[in-house]
Amino acid sequence: MSEQNPHGTAREAVRQATTAVAETVQGVKDAAADAGAKTQALARQAGHQAGAAAQNLYGQGSGLVAGLDRTVAENPLAALLIAGAIGYGIAWMTTRRR
Repeated sequence: MSEQNPHGTAREAVRQATTAVAETVQGVKDAAADAGAKTQALARQAGHQAGAAAQNLYGQGSGLVAGLDRTVAENPLAALLIAGAIGYGIAWMTTRRR
């Protein structure tokens, strides 16, 4: 019969546990790095989409302003009356007592 050395068996168990813990820690590190990379990629994509949406809105706003400029130039009296009515309405809403 061969007798096992209790110290050798304990050392082997500690070595196996240490290896398992090291592999688990490395797996967690790899998962965290992967999650960080995916988060950065998603943030970049969201930034590009927001930039494209902003450019689109800016273009639409520029078109509306150009149309408004043209309408005011073609009908200055109507534009003046509308602006006066809007100003009167705002003044009435802000100064009325409740």
